[in-house]
Amino acid sequence: MKKFLKRTAPFFLALVLAFIPMNTVLAEEETAAPEETTAAGAATDTAAPSSDAYYNHVWPTPPETESESVYIMENSTSTVLYEKDADTQRYPASTTKILTALVVIENCDLNETVTFSENAVNLEEAAVTIKAQAGEQMPLKDVLYGLMIQSGNDCGVALAEHVAGSVEAFADMMNERAAEIGCTNTHFTNPHGLFSKDHYTTAHDLALIAQEAFKNSTFVDIMSTEIYYAAPTNMDPDEKKFKHWDLLMDPESEYYDPDVIGGKTGFLDESGRCLVSFAARDGFTVIAVQMKGAYTGIFSEAKALLDYTFNSFSMKNASAYERRFSDAVDKAKVVLDPSAQILTLNAISFDQLESELIFADDLDLELKAELQAEAQENGRTLYGMINYRYADHDLGSAPIYLDPELEIAPAAFTEVHYISPLYLVLFILVVLILLIAFYGSSKNKKRTRTPNRRPHTSAPRQRYR
Repeated sequence: MKKFLKRTAPFFLALVLAFIPMNTVLAEEETAAPEETTAAGAATDTAAPSSDAYYNHVWPTPPETESESVYIMENSTSTVLYEKDADTQRYPASTTKILTALVVIENCDLNETVTFSENAVNLEEAAVTIKAQAGEQMPLKDVLYGLMIQSGNDCGVALAEHVAGSVEAFADMMNERAAEIGCTNTHFTNPHGLFSKDHYTTAHDLALIAQEAFKNSTFVDIMSTEIYYAAPTNMDPDEKKFKHWDLLMDPESEYYDPDVIGGKTGFLDESGRCLVSFAARDGFTVIAVQMKGAYTGIFSEAKALLDYTFNSFSMKNASAYERRFSDAVDKAKVVLDPSAQILTLNAISFDQLESELIFADDLDLELKAELQAEAQENGRTLYGMINYRYADHDLGSAPIYLDPELEIAPAAFTEVHYISPLYLVLFILVVLILLIAFYGSSKNKKRTRTPNRRPHTSAPRQRYR
């Protein structure tokens, strides 16, 4: 038995250790070197896999959608919350006007006057317009509202000609701006989205465009307006009323969603229903893109996607929840940025997020310069940054600041590993079982007695007859 235990004990111990997960935490360690702080096994792909198994077992399961392409991301961290066929090129229809508005706002003054040309008002049959007339003049601001709220295609042409001289030249500006934003599968030929086989984008690229536009306060003011009244013009003594086509914004609609800040609709026979939604709840802002959806179901589907998003995720203050870091550096006067917000999953605890500590000297130079400038404005010294991840998703970052009154070596902190308490208990139980078995075997052996022998004597045996 003893030999058996000696031979098998290492096997059992190795088996237990093989199943013990190792989680990364931050701890104080005086002798650690900065290059030792990279988290093991950190993945680089931030996009969410689309398989059902992935969403069932790792990420919250989204609702089924009729839209052939869907892309939802958190605005501040760019974390992908859900995607479906997001890199397939599709016709964007009037969602094109998001980029049109952004390019116009970035290159013009809102008080400029726009004149509608014959080319602007003579569009294809059934094209949505604000019914402007050739030669009619309007403030650029009003034309932008007509573009985004009424979805006027005549407004798109008038603005393109005003900014660049022609639709073609303006399309070149749009493509250049899209490339700057990071779009890689996008090409525009016009400012309104009327059909052209060479006019396309993807749900992913459209989300990037929407995110960039959302940074512009003028754009947000325009696209979040449900009803707008344009001033009388040189050819029309009456106000023009523009009403948003997005039913998620209409308080009288069955699809009304109070979380929706604004959006842009689009429809062509070739594109199907398209919708870009901006929504926020409790400081958590998302951008949702649907392309090639069903005509009647796009808004109910959008509501379901937004409910899924807000019920499954939330934003949390890193400094308020990060116990692993704050406990380890409490004596060192190193603190997380008190305003840093991290995307979290409602179904798991903050401590279950993966974290990676990067020292200031190892940060991207542009990012480092930006963070150092912010730190100096607040009288702090940049120490580094913690990046948070979960299931191959980047969830956000929290800058780390050093107390200005304390000098500390840049190698004061490193990452150590801890054993999950559950598996530690299992390990101890296996060791105890082995020890008990070994002890019992030894005790039983000691109790075994040797055979009785006859007493030895030198006296001769007597024979009896």
